[in-house]
Amino acid sequence: MKKKRRIFILALLSLSVILIAAGILARQVYPTMYIAPAGNSLSVQVPSMENGEIREDTVTLVRGTAVKLRKRGTDTSMVEYEGKTLEVPSSSLSETYAGCVQVPSVFVRTRTELRKEKNGPLCQVAAEKGEELKVVSASVQDLDSETGMVNWYEVVRGDETYWIPGQYVEPDEESVHAWDEPNVAVSDYWNAAYGEGYSTDAFVAQEDWKPAQKVDFADNPRKDDVRGLHVTLEQLAANPDYYLSLKDRTDLNALVVELKNEGGPVEYESPAAAKWLDTGYQGLSLEQLRELVRQFQDAGYYMIGRISAFKDPVFATAYPEEAIQTTDGQLLEIAQSTWASPYSRKAWEYNADLCEEAAGLFNEVQLDYTRFPEGLATMQGEVELHNTYDESKASAIQHFTQYVRDRVHEHDAYLSVDVFAQVLTAMDDQDLGQYVPGLCIAADYVSPMPYPDHFVNGSLGVENPAMEQGEMLKRYSQIAQSVYADDDQYRPWLQGYSNTAQDVQDQIRAVEETGFKSWLIWCSNGDTEIVEPRVKGMKTVTGKQPEDKTADKTE
Repeated sequence: MKKKRRIFILALLSLSVILIAAGILARQVYPTMYIAPAGNSLSVQVPSMENGEIREDTVTLVRGTAVKLRKRGTDTSMVEYEGKTLEVPSSSLSETYAGCVQVPSVFVRTRTELRKEKNGPLCQVAAEKGEELKVVSASVQDLDSETGMVNWYEVVRGDETYWIPGQYVEPDEESVHAWDEPNVAVSDYWNAAYGEGYSTDAFVAQEDWKPAQKVDFADNPRKDDVRGLHVTLEQLAANPDYYLSLKDRTDLNALVVELKNEGGPVEYESPAAAKWLDTGYQGLSLEQLRELVRQFQDAGYYMIGRISAFKDPVFATAYPEEAIQTTDGQLLEIAQSTWASPYSRKAWEYNADLCEEAAGLFNEVQLDYTRFPEGLATMQGEVELHNTYDESKASAIQHFTQYVRDRVHEHDAYLSVDVFAQVLTAMDDQDLGQYVPGLCIAADYVSPMPYPDHFVNGSLGVENPAMEQGEMLKRYSQIAQSVYADDDQYRPWLQGYSNTAQDVQDQIRAVEETGFKSWLIWCSNGDTEIVEPRVKGMKTVTGKQPEDKTADKTE
């Protein structure tokens, strides 16, 4: 009996040794390799047979994908992935997972702000388009396994090391220029003010034209059928029951809540603002704001926090060297207000800090006054804009918007930006820095403000826009169809003042029947006395989509 047991044990040991040896041999013969392409992914054509005909399917392998090596070659190798045998460049294979993110250098696709620390503040140093930067380090911890993008590279520029976001670099110079000829319309109107070739340089050459990946956060699902109303935080906090009741009495599903208005003050006790300013504001605490926002999210509202960016006399007074000034150093006053310069990286940081704070509470952050003031073309030689990097206005506004978007996305929130109505119809930036095709690259949503009473008689062929509000929005939205590559990004502001409920309904009908699903209503500060007479008009006319459960954005 003991002899049989010994034989059985020896047999088990022998089998274990064989299995272990087989595993080791298999790993040696068919080792695991990792895709390490020049870009974020590698596309491989795979022949297949369908209905007796040969066709080619495309298999996309993102950086870091594990494959089994079947045959190694000098130029190409055969690998196995999900049961398919693929031929890939041998140079696109790494023996280690860590090795798949290592590259000797990267090329800057668009002017990009560098950082001294990963995820750190801007350091007043920018890398220019086409510039090659030697890579010091990259970590698989910064690898996005879904897209294959390395989120951060440590690079050398001059004698200093910096960090640069991976989404703004390319593997080679050819890839940098792959986006140099966007299919956009450009008016040359502003050449008369700034010189021949200005418009093409300002709106095309200096902007980033690589489409950003459309994000959809699991804990905050993307909402492309927003029907919203603007309200100040003061009004919302004072009348919560009224605004909650609108959810049942109208087809509204979103509120745009004022957090910083064009006067400059932040309307709650903001820790982010306190880092920059002695605000002295006595309002809701951050926690009270969080609870208020949660109350409306629980009721099914998609909550948007609105922040006015550069029209900010509070910041301009506190940081005059970062503001738009006269050439003798005085703050420039336009229409009884002073402005932070959109070229100022400190102004970028301040507004981004506020947006990031709001992103921890709201489903979305909306930027307004993301522009330069009007009339600067007539003041050349009289104003100091602090244009350190010799940027066009449109380039500065686009890159600022991208910077804020990146920080907001870190908190699984979306970014929208408001623009003048005329920048869409003029196909330039109206000297404000708001070029819509470029902003569609930078933001998740772009909201023009085509209030009918802002148009002169005869605009877009409408005899009296203020009296034909539906027709005005119809013609405006038809133009938007040719400008927006993605219809879901178009979310116009509608006039909700000095008109009737029928006027509001006519505007909504015009937008929806043109093929768009989203709209916002501007009823001044959202006072109940202004909103209530227009409530009956706040109805969708093409039918509501099934409501998704609104995420609770309360980190």
